[in-house]
Amino acid sequence: MVLRNRSLIQRKRMTEQKQKEKVRIGRSNLVVGLTGPFGSGCGEMRKVLEVLGFHPFKISEDIRKELKGQEKLIVKGKPNWRKVLQDRGNEMRKESQDYWIKKVVARIDKEEIGNRKIVVDGFRNFQEVQEIRKIYPNFFLVAICAQKNERWQRVKNDYEGRYNEFERDDRRDRSEDYDWGQSVQKCVDDADYVYYNNENFLVYPQGKEEPNSDKIKRTLKNQADDFVSLMPGITDHRGPHPEEVQMAAAYAQSNSSKCKKRHVGAVITITQDSREFPISMGYNENPPHVPTCSELQICCKDEDMAAKLKARGKDICCPSCGTRQKDLSEPWTCSECSENLKECLYPSRNMELCTAIHAEERAILSLGGRIVKGGRLYATTFPCFQCARLILDAGIGKVVYVEAYPMKETTEFLEKNGVEVVPFTGFTARAFFRVFKKVN
Repeated sequence: MVLRNRSLIQRKRMTEQKQKEKVRIGRSNLVVGLTGPFGSGCGEMRKVLEVLGFHPFKISEDIRKELKGQEKLIVKGKPNWRKVLQDRGNEMRKESQDYWIKKVVARIDKEEIGNRKIVVDGFRNFQEVQEIRKIYPNFFLVAICAQKNERWQRVKNDYEGRYNEFERDDRRDRSEDYDWGQSVQKCVDDADYVYYNNENFLVYPQGKEEPNSDKIKRTLKNQADDFVSLMPGITDHRGPHPEEVQMAAAYAQSNSSKCKKRHVGAVITITQDSREFPISMGYNENPPHVPTCSELQICCKDEDMAAKLKARGKDICCPSCGTRQKDLSEPWTCSECSENLKECLYPSRNMELCTAIHAEERAILSLGGRIVKGGRLYATTFPCFQCARLILDAGIGKVVYVEAYPMKETTEFLEKNGVEVVPFTGFTARAFFRVFKKVN
């Protein structure tokens, strides 16, 4: 009789658990996730959304709580404070990919917020984004980006002026070559909405520059008003901007790519009678009859970098901390400071050895030698320096891009030669048809 009662209790608990999971999977809350390079303004956007009625959560709160339990207090300004957070985040994601997402969801459950809107700040890993998308069908990832020099002005006090440490953390944050690491670039690539929070400085007579906090809050509020109104599917708020239409076409092109690293799309347009028309498109792919890296299951650039790092062996000293490496192997990080040595020693990432024709290059080749004076190029990533030369040669006058970490040298080269370089703001193809309903 006792065993029978225990069995009934166990079955009841299992049924309750299944019901909870079912409710969780079918949640209808509008959830906004925030991602982007640190210093871009995700924290400020979280505060703006909180004023608009969103219940706020931060992924890093759970990381800090666990570190505090280990008597590791995170104090901004202390050397390596962000590295400690990064290490702990990686450590637990390596054990379970959805470790931190489960923590956030458990806190949401505990607070019993019902159908209230939610904002979750601090997505820095691509797999975590995919996990929360499974739980909340009405999840939108918003990427807040800003230029590197502007981000440094905002966070330099947190680093007490240690720019080298900022650069190391930024490289690591952008992209680590393993699934459980930081991958902000991939998160931005997967975003539903992108906003570039740039050019918000106060300039004083002495030439000193400081972030204009009032302007930042004001511009972030304007952007939040834009995307929050459209996310529930309100059709009378506004239609898609021309830039959103053309960028959606560029994203559609990127789906044809078989590159292992990044799928890139590009669209070239001309303007006639105040209307913009696409005339050429392209995506990154190898020439015909050349096997793709997806088919070969290798990336030529990465294979070459790995071979060079292996050959150098114990001769490698970390450029950041000076530690001589003993047993260097994948994922090619410094044994002392976790610096990404591939990123640090090969800043171009061997781009010159890529076997693919780039999306921008293919779109320009498809013009058949035609010069599109004043045309526009929309690209789902920032053009490399080699493509910048082709852009100038084709007469293109404006480049619109999506990229968390644009190359300073390429930007300067294009602008110096009369090309306007503009970061894209708006809904990406991932959310385009969710928010812009077709009206008959």
